[in-house]
Amino acid sequence: TLKTALVKASENERFRSTALDVVRQAFTGALSDEDFVRDLMTGIVGAIVMASKEEELTQSILDVVTKAVSQALADERFVDELRGAIKDTLADGDIYKAGARGMVSAAIGHASEIQKSFLPKRIKETESNNKNRSSV
Repeated sequence: TLKTALVKASENERFRSTALDVVRQAFTGALSDEDFVRDLMTGIVGAIVMASKEEELTQSILDVVTKAVSQALADERFVDELRGAIKDTLADGDIYKAGARGMVSAAIGHASEIQKSFLPKRIKETESNNKNRSSV
């Protein structure tokens, strides 16, 4: 079956190394394209901002992610593979640098939108807290 073939392939060190190199090169190439990264991060940040406004969706996502992460962290083999992948990825500084450039570019592009959606709520909370303190 496909599952058996994938498990067998993942146990082959040379195959894993080759696959990791291919994926690393693909990510490095994509993340080195500033327009691609800016568009990608802009889309992601925009989607997160929009989704964060929907409380029910936010809670559902948090529930799913919490359960998935808990189950994944309980799987020792998964944690070992993840640790190895993170170590290998961080050893390749180009991926990290390109990702960081994209995050900064997207954050700067959406800073005003984020301020507009979160700042009014924060101001109202502060005003409410100040009123409560002054009435005491």
